Amino acid sequence: MDLVSFAEELLVEGSHDEQRIGVGILVNVAGSARLGDAALRRVGTSPAVMERLVEMLSWKGAAEAGARASAALVVSKLASKKRNALRVAGVPGSIESVSSLLYAADEECNLLGLLIIKKLARDHDNCSKIGNARGLLDKIIDFSAIVNASSSPSSTAVSITPSRAKAVKRSLQVIRMLADTTGSTGKQLRKEVAEIVFTVSNIRAVLQHAVAHLELQRLGAEVLTRLAMDENAREKIGGTGSVVSILLAMFFRQGITDEGNAVRVEAGEALAMLALESPRNCELILGAAPAIVGRLVEALSDDAVGVGAARILTNLCAHTAGGERFTELRAVTSGAATVLRNVMAKKSRLLEVSLGLAAQMVRLMGPHELPHHLARAGVSEVDLVNSLVHVLARYSNPSIKVPRIRRFTVELVIGLLPMDSLYSELMAAAGMGRELRRVAETTSELECFHVFSGSAGVSRHAVSLCALVGTAMELIGMDASCRGLPGAPA
Repeated sequence: MDLVSFAEELLVEGSHDEQRIGVGILVNVAGSARLGDAALRRVGTSPAVMERLVEMLSWKGAAEAGARASAALVVSKLASKKRNALRVAGVPGSIESVSSLLYAADEECNLLGLLIIKKLARDHDNCSKIGNARGLLDKIIDFSAIVNASSSPSSTAVSITPSRAKAVKRSLQVIRMLADTTGSTGKQLRKEVAEIVFTVSNIRAVLQHAVAHLELQRLGAEVLTRLAMDENAREKIGGTGSVVSILLAMFFRQGITDEGNAVRVEAGEALAMLALESPRNCELILGAAPAIVGRLVEALSDDAVGVGAARILTNLCAHTAGGERFTELRAVTSGAATVLRNVMAKKSRLLEVSLGLAAQMVRLMGPHELPHHLARAGVSEVDLVNSLVHVLARYSNPSIKVPRIRRFTVELVIGLLPMDSLYSELMAAAGMGRELRRVAETTSELECFHVFSGSAGVSRHAVSLCALVGTAMELIGMDASCRGLPGAPA
């Protein structure tokens, strides 16, 4: 009899004490670099052993703490493989047993519990089970709190022990995975996570105080971005004191490492999502500090966060360009030369966001202002029109990688045509009408949403792409009928 068989027999058929011996043997064999993988493969194919290990996660009492931790370590190793993770989750009461580790008065068990949940959360169905387990979401979020952060609000940073940092990291990773779940399950999970009163305040503390832990800050910003896909969560996050200001401070941070730039990128993603279709959050961003628009325009030339700056400015212009903010947002046009040069770029993501921002910029320009910006960019009217026709020709069908590129192009066309009759002539000569007709014939649901959760659209555009194409055709003087085409109004 080999050690694995011996350990399995003790676990399944042995007394309580023998079960402790069995799991002790198994944890040592599983930890062996030479024998571990083979041992775990064998254990994963034994339902009886799996059930026993999961049951041991619920053991209580000081005498059983070691066995419980050993069982948790073995289960965490088993859950590293997707097939075994499904088997663990398939054991009746497994989620409850794993969650009991989070309530143990033992730091090692807490960390192992979070690790197992993190590995189980890679499966969509398990995310639903985690969300449905009573009290589990609250407990996971409890571990995202930085100790003593709330008691020292004036401090820039707080001291975080390595074990606490690991717990916060795993908690944020789990929350991010749950908030990233697709479909109706993800929609419900984002709502439930955002409704827990400590979620956003805990993350705010991470962003504000974990200055020496850039990975934690990045994870915190990622969680906010995903939660903000929910319209109500977006408003709650923006309405939580200082969150917007802290994200802006992170976004504008300079002279840091690649890891630090990754934090800046995620802060930009969070700000752009918060500004999406939220006039209130746009006002908060604009009022967070003096000359915010100017600083965002400067960031357009930053290789690390230029795309993020463009997305933030696009949403600010789209949702607050009227009324009292018009004069302030006019400063966006000072970055027109940079944006117009980027419209000529080949990189699809940069091109997409630049088209979107350019479409907003022309709405804010005076009647004779655009030629000045084109001259500064070194781009002629003919170059600009040919570039737009080329974009529509290149993306003759909707693109999953840049789902808004055709919409933004058509919006820019609509913005250009009233500015000068020259554009109508140039577009007719370049074949813009043909490309617009093709767009109208190929519009799809993919182009009807601002963002996506997997293949599910989130936050539908108020105006369909087909309606925009119809407007562009009318301005060019073409037959603008889209009746019967996808996305056309009834």
